[in-house]
Amino acid sequence: MKENKLYVLENMPVPRAIMHLAIPSVLSMMVNILYNLTDTFFIGKLNDPYQVAAVSIAMPLFIMQMAMAGIFGIGGGSYLSRLLGRKDMDSAKNTLVTSVITSALLSIVLGVLGIIFIPAFISLVGASGETMHHARDYMLYILIGSPVVLLKFTLVQLLRAEGAAKEAMIGLFIGTGMNILLDPLFIFGFGMGVTGAAVATVLGNGCGMLYYLQFYLRKKSLVPLSFKNFKLRWNCYREILLIGIPASLSQVMLSVGNTVSFRLASNYSDHHVASLGVASRVFTIPIFIFIGISIGIQALIGYNYGAKNYARMKETIRTSVLISLCLSAALTLLFALIPRQLIMVFIKDAEIVSIGTMILEAYVYAIPIAAVGMIMMTSLQAMGKAFPALIVSLSRQGIMYIPAILILDKLFAFNGLVFAMPLADLLTTILSSVLLIYILNKLKCSEAKIAMAEAQPQPNR
Repeated sequence: MKENKLYVLENMPVPRAIMHLAIPSVLSMMVNILYNLTDTFFIGKLNDPYQVAAVSIAMPLFIMQMAMAGIFGIGGGSYLSRLLGRKDMDSAKNTLVTSVITSALLSIVLGVLGIIFIPAFISLVGASGETMHHARDYMLYILIGSPVVLLKFTLVQLLRAEGAAKEAMIGLFIGTGMNILLDPLFIFGFGMGVTGAAVATVLGNGCGMLYYLQFYLRKKSLVPLSFKNFKLRWNCYREILLIGIPASLSQVMLSVGNTVSFRLASNYSDHHVASLGVASRVFTIPIFIFIGISIGIQALIGYNYGAKNYARMKETIRTSVLISLCLSAALTLLFALIPRQLIMVFIKDAEIVSIGTMILEAYVYAIPIAAVGMIMMTSLQAMGKAFPALIVSLSRQGIMYIPAILILDKLFAFNGLVFAMPLADLLTTILSSVLLIYILNKLKCSEAKIAMAEAQPQPNR
């Protein structure tokens, strides 16, 4: 089993290797789509725009949890892949256990601080009276479950980093399946509404976390998880944080960007907030598919970069972009043809459906852009290019998006607000492509110099 993982990373033909790693990751993200949409779907069946708005307002908080987990999940995973490429198993073992322990401790701190600042956050997003009450209840239970949510996300990223895409998928299936089963039970059966949705989300994450832990404890992973391998090494933390912080900042900026957008939408009405929330959730369908592909290839890029097999790494990037663009064509057509029907799956309120349809019609322009952008950003992270990764991470939802949303909302009201995201995605994808091409060209020059040096006749001794 372990030899098969190494064969995929080292020798399997690149298109096959991408499909081998990406298909389970895409299926995992499809499961994440279900996970992401489940609460909205069942809360939508209550046909209460205030509860739908409450779940939407809480979305930046959930994104913030993912951001904190991403520091040691994505950062640790990137370093882990490169260490495996270098055959440095001792450092790989220490990186794995360091990431898990630190993520667990961080989750406790985040949960406590989050609960303390719930009132300030709700006030910041401008929630109205009834929406405020539901949002507070939902956030409380999500924050209580922070250790479970963060640890599950960290473990799934670390498993993917060693090429265990299938196992990562199984854990997500378990967690999402439990969430889908528990949501109607708590929301309708126990009459808990949005509070029930939060409890079901935490319990579902808990089931996924337990599956990943037992996988490691049964010693089925390429890198074993053992606390005896834990050593406080600054170099380990440095390598994790160099990629983990930029990846985390991307999620933090996403959370901040969403908070700003919901705040601006609240100036129009609670129906606009709910519509933006539903449309954003629906739009995760293409975004999560592209994330799935990029996550699938991360181990392949990081491993071959660490092994200095640059030709294989470049072929992986090129092939992945082509695959993503082909998928984007089908997804663009789907969202262009039936945006109204996609919104109506989740809620039947006429005003929310009308506004949500308009939002999706704007978002459709971002689909092919995101297809390329996700591959570019993930490639920078997998190669350990900390500064370029930081620039791109700050750009998509921060440097590009927040000014765009503020300016366009001021100029064109709500219509401008919804077009800010496609514009920010376009600018960020151009930036990340330029940075990646520059880095790949530098690698090409380095390879040429090495080849010339090796070709020079050696002096007789």
